[in-house]
Amino acid sequence: MKRITILIVIILFWGNHLSAQEEERPFYYLQIGGQFQIGIPLEAMRQELTEPAFGGGGNILFQTRRGRPIFIGVEVNSLRYDSESLEYTEIVEGVAEDYRLKTNNNILLWHGMIRYKPFTASIFQPYFDGMFGFKTFFTRTRLLYLFDNEEDVVESYVDRSQTVLSYGAAAGVQIMVTSMPDIAIDLRCAYLAGGNATYLVRKEEDMGPYNDPIEAFEAATSPTTMLIPQIGITFQIGVP
Repeated sequence: MKRITILIVIILFWGNHLSAQEEERPFYYLQIGGQFQIGIPLEAMRQELTEPAFGGGGNILFQTRRGRPIFIGVEVNSLRYDSESLEYTEIVEGVAEDYRLKTNNNILLWHGMIRYKPFTASIFQPYFDGMFGFKTFFTRTRLLYLFDNEEDVVESYVDRSQTVLSYGAAAGVQIMVTSMPDIAIDLRCAYLAGGNATYLVRKEEDMGPYNDPIEAFEAATSPTTMLIPQIGITFQIGVP
């Protein structure tokens, strides 16, 4: 935690120092992004959760002052790391109806962010983020009615959920594709530490078949340190 705090302080000091040297720009900038992410468990978490999580989300950031390379904003992402399903048929009023009971294990990431992003003439726009927020580990089960190769949700409920603190830093680069409007490919990698959480992981021994898909999992507890590489698209909008 101390290293992350020191990194954020250095970034803010560097940003304030360089912003005084930059030419005043006529706009406040707003950045809106969407991304695909891979969540890779690290350290003690990797001993419990051996497979990566996949998902994505979006963020929005506002420039704090014209010409200053400091942005603040929020980011929300949802990752899924495992699932199990069970299909069965029931006779309803003399008609055979097909159903699927599906259990998904998920991680919701929601963070406030402060970003240092210097303005350069290059198509490569590097940046650094400080992040503080929460990780929510939750397991959701849905009952799906199957018909004509489609699914209809009959019932959905959360089996368990726990939220813990999450904090860390990220570094990335935006590769400008067009200007007016500014559109960039966004590559980033984040390191997010966090508090201890209890969540479901797949049992080491397969004891199936199961009467309920949640029976394929058992509870595990660990710190929640993750490495999260991502790729996305960012739109930068100038606001007078």
